[in-house]
Amino acid sequence: MRSHAWIAVCVIGLMSTVGATTVAPLSFEQLVNESSAVVYGRVIDVRSQWTEDRRFIESVVSIEILKGMKGPSIALRAGAGRDTMAFTVPGGQVGRYLNIIPGAPTFAPGDLAVFFLTAHGPRLPVTTGLTQGVYRVQSDARSGEMLVLPPVIEAGRIVRGDVRRKPASLAAFESSVKAVSR
Repeated sequence: MRSHAWIAVCVIGLMSTVGATTVAPLSFEQLVNESSAVVYGRVIDVRSQWTEDRRFIESVVSIEILKGMKGPSIALRAGAGRDTMAFTVPGGQVGRYLNIIPGAPTFAPGDLAVFFLTAHGPRLPVTTGLTQGVYRVQSDARSGEMLVLPPVIEAGRIVRGDVRRKPASLAAFESSVKAVSR
């Protein structure tokens, strides 16, 4: 009997608050409307750092803005003849400490994407809906046209052949963003 009580006490003592990342699936319309800004840009730098309370690691992503699609450019800085801005994503590596957050996007210098960004107060903006707010852009090998690819993680059930999963030209994608934001 004593051993059962001791085990119960140990288990309760070892239990701690467990945090989880839960992101509600967003429709394209919600993604556009909940974003303060939508910009097409190129990643120029990714720097990981501890948060102010030193409990988590976040990455500060700096991008060169190639085209604004919605809203004012948040935290816009003129730099070397180009417009740049920065935003944060959870996770990253500082020294020997690695913080991986499921559902958080990762970036490398040179990445092209359309970024859906939300600003809250004086902090740097964040991607809206974590990975949902990042539409990668790549050049079509045959035509050279820039194509916008939907995020891998998308709201709802993925159906084979769904037209919403097909790449769209950058111009058509921009038109869709502007049509929803009106």
